Amino acid sequence: MEMNKMRNMAAFVLLTLITHCALAEDLIMEPNSWSFPEVIEYARKISPNNIEGKPFNSLGLVYSSQELATIQLSALSALELQKYADIVTHAYPDAVAKQLPEQCGTLPLEYFNETSVAGIAYISLHATNSSTRDKAAKCLVALQNNFAKIGR
Repeated sequence: MEMNKMRNMAAFVLLTLITHCALAEDLIMEPNSWSFPEVIEYARKISPNNIEGKPFNSLGLVYSSQELATIQLSALSALELQKYADIVTHAYPDAVAKQLPEQCGTLPLEYFNETSVAGIAYISLHATNSSTRDKAAKCLVALQNNFAKIGR
């Protein structure tokens, strides 16, 4: 009888710990390596296609630099921008979000290209952590306001 109580208690503690870990928002999936090109291949196993279902190329992109240069960063919604995000952002949105600056609106716009802005849009929609989504959404608004000032 005492052994059953101990087993039940151990099972309860184990289940509680597993549940707590599963619900913790700060547990995020990351690639085994951030080195290029390994990170692309890790991401490809999780997300071989972008949000539109188009396959990523060997560099982890769907669109060419010429196509990316034509998008109006300040005018597109997060839903529209997300399709331009890279493969690593698709596979690991919360991990990539760790690189978001605290004050997006104060950094020079040269720090951001079309793919990085699209990645922020993707994170704002798909990160598992709600505070990460909120931070990315605020960052996107700040960047789009700044891009609007220069007509981009």
